[in-house]
Amino acid sequence: MRELSDVEGKIVGSVSSERLMSDTETIARWVRLSGTEEERASFDYVEGVLGDLGLETTRHTGWAYISLPERAELTVEGTEVPAITHSMAPETPEGGLELPLVYAGSGTWEDYSGKDVRGKAVLVEGIAIPGKARTAEEAGAAACVFANADEYVHEMIVSTLWGSPTPETRRDLPRVPMVSVGAAGAKILRESLEGPAPPTVHLTTRVFTGWKEIPTLVAQLDGTEEPEKFVLFSGHIDSWHYGAMDNGSANALMLEVLRVLLPHRERLRRSLRLAFWSGHSHGRYAGSAWYADNFWEELHENCVLHLNTDSPGGRGATVLTEGQAMAETRGVAADAIRELTGEEFRGSRFGRSGDQSFMSLGIPSLFMFASEQPAGQDASAGDVAALLGGPGAKGGGVGWWWHTTEDTPDKLDPELLARDARIYAVVAHRFLSETVLPLDVRASAEELLDHLRNWNAKAGERFDLFSVVSRAKEVAELADGFQQRLEGARENDGPEVARELNEAVRRVELGLVRLNYARSDPFDHDPAVPQPPVPLLAPIDRLLLTDRGSDEEREITTVLVRRRNHVMHELAQVGMNLRNGSGI
Repeated sequence: MRELSDVEGKIVGSVSSERLMSDTETIARWVRLSGTEEERASFDYVEGVLGDLGLETTRHTGWAYISLPERAELTVEGTEVPAITHSMAPETPEGGLELPLVYAGSGTWEDYSGKDVRGKAVLVEGIAIPGKARTAEEAGAAACVFANADEYVHEMIVSTLWGSPTPETRRDLPRVPMVSVGAAGAKILRESLEGPAPPTVHLTTRVFTGWKEIPTLVAQLDGTEEPEKFVLFSGHIDSWHYGAMDNGSANALMLEVLRVLLPHRERLRRSLRLAFWSGHSHGRYAGSAWYADNFWEELHENCVLHLNTDSPGGRGATVLTEGQAMAETRGVAADAIRELTGEEFRGSRFGRSGDQSFMSLGIPSLFMFASEQPAGQDASAGDVAALLGGPGAKGGGVGWWWHTTEDTPDKLDPELLARDARIYAVVAHRFLSETVLPLDVRASAEELLDHLRNWNAKAGERFDLFSVVSRAKEVAELADGFQQRLEGARENDGPEVARELNEAVRRVELGLVRLNYARSDPFDHDPAVPQPPVPLLAPIDRLLLTDRGSDEEREITTVLVRRRNHVMHELAQVGMNLRNGSGI
């Protein structure tokens, strides 16, 4: 078990729960809808704190596609049911829609099997996550009503489109009106379905959706040895309602981590770049996507880690084992959590959520949620895990108040918030100060090899991945040797060799992260829907459903041959960078 250094002991000892709560309570005075005056006031406050701490700030302004729900009305057979509508959902025509209501269970394709929902409203269990919304549309539904399990209804954004639309992606925006109801309303709707004929619902929704200018606030604490290299430490400021936990506490945590690192700035080899986003809640990560697009080259060449924080310090958030991590970043998180709390961190695979706009660039990531509720505490936790986690996510959610009117400062535990800040401070300090970047390229390459072996086993005789697995095995063997070189260099080599090794690590990671997490090219963004590891090979699942010798089989095989070439090329580049790095 690695112990905290003397400096890290001072860093964690200076974290103040009082300062954390004071900043959170100030930020949570405002309802921070993207692109509004109240959001601007919260940005002013954060910028003022950064200035008081001696950092120069830059507030960028960019155009983003923003959607702000205004109101919803829902009745069933004349009985009013309280409801809200959602960001990116289209409005109803003037006068609303009157439709028969059909039950669609959990909203999976199996739930629609044998049902004709064309031209009808569907009642779907759970919160309004984009995958369920898209499935309802594809099944032919004319409107969607989500039955939340909690008393308070969760605000959501129902688009699968990541960031702002282009002419090619605009078609992926939702096409039918959508509303959600709380537990009491859901009970009324379910009871109405018990009759012999489908009940009639009437719904009216109003949503502002359009292009708005939104801010991105950036400040940097410069490093001493490699100031051009930086850790991107990010969190969104925009919120649903007062958003004390989501995301006021995260904004406060970022400021506190900066405060406790400042006295030790001479020890920081690399720079800490803080980025505060807008457009997270109302533009499907439009702010971070805009930053990735507009600062692409700088990020691609110099960003060594994306460290994200979302909804820390919630009341009852005692689970520290399931936070989002990549294989290469998991070890640093595990060490910090073990040292500070005694908990054994396992980590969850990143999903397509939470301002992770930098994976297609090949940037390693760590954390979104660092702490969560125990399983069973939050009725909506299953949907939250499906939305935020990758395959096998086990998160217990972040509290029933998440994305509701009740997300106020009393939902925070000051001591748990300070605990989370200490974890982030230690992690940030290690990535900023260690001579050689603490990224585990061996773990990353081995994880990738495991995923490719799984795809090969699944494809069987339908598609040949033998060459891919063979090359990935070679890459894993090279990564093992390179990792040994890195571990030896941390004690024995000088700063110039360390700089060269760090550049080699960064170049190796570009390919490993992209292969493991991204389907799009480095200049685009994958949609906000769950996708498997090595998503380039996802068409194998479709291939296995085709008839042998069919046109569809041959078409999908053509796609897969091209994707196999892509994977082989990326692996070759990773292998070359590993060989070059090992020779330093």
